[in-house]
Amino acid sequence: MPRILILTDSTNDLPAEWIRQYDIRVIPTYVHFDMESLADDGVQLTRSDFYTRLAASSILPTTAAPSVGEVLTVMEKALQDADQVVAITAAASLSGLYNTFRLAAEQTAPDRVTLIDSRMTSMGMGWQVLTAAEMAQAGASTEEIKARMLDIQPRSHVWAALDTMEYLRRSGRVSWAAAMVGGLFQIKPLIHLHDGSVGSAARVRTSHRAFETLVEIAHQAAPLERLAVLHTQNMAGARQLLDALVDIRPDSAVPIVDVTPVIGVHVGPNGLGLGVVQKNR
Repeated sequence: MPRILILTDSTNDLPAEWIRQYDIRVIPTYVHFDMESLADDGVQLTRSDFYTRLAASSILPTTAAPSVGEVLTVMEKALQDADQVVAITAAASLSGLYNTFRLAAEQTAPDRVTLIDSRMTSMGMGWQVLTAAEMAQAGASTEEIKARMLDIQPRSHVWAALDTMEYLRRSGRVSWAAAMVGGLFQIKPLIHLHDGSVGSAARVRTSHRAFETLVEIAHQAAPLERLAVLHTQNMAGARQLLDALVDIRPDSAVPIVDVTPVIGVHVGPNGLGLGVVQKNR
């Protein structure tokens, strides 16, 4: 039986124990704090360190994809260890990661690399990566894995409730005027990531109402095949959110996840969110 390994980038947000269990190969993205560049690998930069520094920094950090050479090195090692590689990246419409992986694949053995645009990030992508790894371990073919990813993608969603509009303003995603109005009226925006695009899900006035809206959204999305609770340095809120969803929890494990800096740089600290895959209806 041909061995298949899964290759991905660090924006997938899967818990480290699942990465180890399925031998998923992860290529880190980078966070730039002014002139300092740190890999999002849990060593140079942990998620906790990122959010602590984000709150204290007067200059908004930026994120960057790895180089083609870095991807090529990890991809070549994976091809030494397996017959085929399935590479799943963050949404091509939101990041340059897909193109970087594509360029690396073209320099290795393109007939042995199946490249998939997850059209998501965070656990919207993570659930695809985990499913692919489970299927690979069970003996599925690359064609079967790709078909399953295409089936999952329309049913995958990430919602995030922001504690402040400040980080969106600083990242250039909203205007000064909109941010000032949002701050004046304490507006808490909720964003929705689906099928390669980011949009507004709701705007509420209080953190309590933002929490309630996330709970309502989750119930509207049920029944769920997969569920993850997301947060940006807000573990207490994440646990409360998980408790509020006990009646719609799927049978599979429900992780609580520190969100990737790719999202966190726009959300800021104290955010809450959900990463779900809906059941086929």
